Amino acid sequence: MTGGRGTPGYAAPELWAPFAVTHKCDVYSFGMLLFEIIGRRRNLARNVPESQEWFPTWVWKMVETGNSVELMMVCGFEDKDKDTIERMMKTALWCVQHRPESRPSMSIVVKMLEGALEIPTPPNPFPAYLIESNAVPNNNNISSSTTWKDTSFL
Repeated sequence: MTGGRGTPGYAAPELWAPFAVTHKCDVYSFGMLLFEIIGRRRNLARNVPESQEWFPTWVWKMVETGNSVELMMVCGFEDKDKDTIERMMKTALWCVQHRPESRPSMSIVVKMLEGALEIPTPPNPFPAYLIESNAVPNNNNISSSTTWKDTSFL
């Protein structure tokens, strides 16, 4: 692939910048798909309250504050779904980390979703101004200290 291709909002940030395309681009896109599954809607919606307009930042706020109950009520989930939804939220947030090396591999994502792996609370994948304004992200550099390694194949 010689240039960036993909659907804006689903394509990884490195596709729009002069970085190399990696296998982690698909992980980013999968994370965005997980947000749509959790929210039962498109990630960017204009027919919702402004605080929920860009769903991924709203999910981050819910995880950061430990308020998954509000998200579950808004999205129509029952209490019995709480563990699954929290696992999906954390996995999605790890998948959309701005830096490719901070994203898990797809094999680790599968383990996260299956519950075979403890999922630490992810760092904020979005610039601070996105959390405050709930805007759609651009390509600002975000750092994360976690690097995922899958040793199950070694």
